[in-house]
Amino acid sequence: MPSSQSMIMNADEQDRLMEWWNKTEEAKIVVQRLMSLITELRVHPESSHADGMVLFYRAASEISYGYAGMRGCIRRSFTSEYSEPLRKNIVMCHSFAHKYSVDAKILLERVAKHVTEPNGLQLINRIRDALMENDAMLNEIAKKANAFFGKETFQSIQTKVNQSITLPSIG
Repeated sequence: MPSSQSMIMNADEQDRLMEWWNKTEEAKIVVQRLMSLITELRVHPESSHADGMVLFYRAASEISYGYAGMRGCIRRSFTSEYSEPLRKNIVMCHSFAHKYSVDAKILLERVAKHVTEPNGLQLINRIRDALMENDAMLNEIAKKANAFFGKETFQSIQTKVNQSITLPSIG
């Protein structure tokens, strides 16, 4: 397997990458709070066995993994590892965080149907707020990604990533 060729960034690109990194640093606190609230809901007596709880928790975990992967790739981009495969991986991790955020909101509502106790309902509302804050952070991070890659390049990489992980249609 041929090794991927390192890419060199100019000073302006490094500055934009640092801005992207800083935005992911801000988002880390949002994700930690989100996961803490969801863990609290997971052990809440009324919701711990609610229909969809395991899937909801898994979707939330994928949001966290997406952020962690994105941050790891951005960090590695400041080294000689910066290459086209690493660029694709950053975009893939961002798309995971975004896609699972959508899933988490849907699954939260499924779990919420089983919660009637006031403390549980309050917790669900706090999670809804945290998910909205997460969406705002993902939008800000996408703006930083667009600034780094350029909007067309970012969309092109997203399309390539989606095509590489989608099964071809049969028939």
